[in-house]
Amino acid sequence: MALTITQQGQVLVFRGELDRETLLDYLPFTLLKSLSGQVVFDFSALTNVDSAGLAWLIEQLALAQQRDLQLQIRQAPAQLLSLARVSAVADLLPIVD
Repeated sequence: MALTITQQGQVLVFRGELDRETLLDYLPFTLLKSLSGQVVFDFSALTNVDSAGLAWLIEQLALAQQRDLQLQIRQAPAQLLSLARVSAVADLLPIVD
């Protein structure tokens, strides 16, 4: 499966799988450079997330903070939430629903 990320204003919509294979197409991730203020990652159409996807997400949170962006995660899949809890990083994720 693939990963597509489309920009709709200040919202980035993720579709497909956020994993070690699909992330290679988005390295380096440059979409945050064109945004300002509040940015939403809409995960409602994600079908799979692995530990590499979680690590990538945490890296994006750090980059967003460096750029003074307020990042929010919308409709995080249960798989991502489980990985975050097991990895003891759930409190780092700015999830809104």
